[in-house]
Amino acid sequence: MARENIAFLHGQIMTNPKIYQTEDGILTRAITAIKVLRRPYINGNGEVLGGKLYVDCPIIMTGNEDFIRKFLRMQQGDMIDIKGVLTTREVTKSTICKKCGHKNSVLGNSVYITPIYVCKREEKLDTMAGFEILKERNEISNMFILMGNLCRPPQFFADESFNYSTCQYQIAVNRKYHIRDMGTDERTDYPWIKSFGQQAKQDALRLREGATIYVNGGMQTREIVRSTQCEECGAEYTWKDTASEIIPYSVEYLTGCNFPEREEKDKEEDEAQNDELEKPFLSTI
Repeated sequence: MARENIAFLHGQIMTNPKIYQTEDGILTRAITAIKVLRRPYINGNGEVLGGKLYVDCPIIMTGNEDFIRKFLRMQQGDMIDIKGVLTTREVTKSTICKKCGHKNSVLGNSVYITPIYVCKREEKLDTMAGFEILKERNEISNMFILMGNLCRPPQFFADESFNYSTCQYQIAVNRKYHIRDMGTDERTDYPWIKSFGQQAKQDALRLREGATIYVNGGMQTREIVRSTQCEECGAEYTWKDTASEIIPYSVEYLTGCNFPEREEKDKEEDEAQNDELEKPFLSTI
């Protein structure tokens, strides 16, 4: 399987990092969220769409003691650089039934960045000062490089009346970096990719299950509404969850992809070659 999974982030810490430790003081985990800026995405023709900067808030989480100690010295408002690995895990989430108050367990996905490098830059900036710096550094604020294989066929949606199209697909990506606080068998992550416009049309045309692709993009974080049936009273209720996906700046189609125009050209060349071979051979003395 293809192996490339790397994230480069420059952002502002939104709230003081949460530090977890055992009763005897052993540091176990650090979690924080940072505000980053995602630059405008580019369509399949290389054109920048919208010209707008998007604010996203990826989660940073680590069980590495060295990094936990670094986060102990950080606080809300600090500007930080992170190099890390996009990490996905299947987790159990708890929700409360709005009718009877019963706590239900629901399977879901957790998406976060596991750092392999952390560096603090400016300290204790207010929101406006941090945002101005992010605008200057937006090219390095939210960058992901992934190479992986499609887990299932892409899902394409188009609304011609609004000239809107989107394509969503999941890829399996193997890590090059070993994360010490994870099991040795956990080496594959399953991020979702979501493209728009001409890029979405190209993805829908080219991609199929098992295809290998290279994606250069930024992470989008958003709030979604999920529906769950209560285990206790049977009532269906909604609750808010978060979703994180990669919006590609560019997609390279490597192997196992559809190229109908190339296949048609090869077919025409083969037919022409066969016609040439079938011509009668004339010899002259």
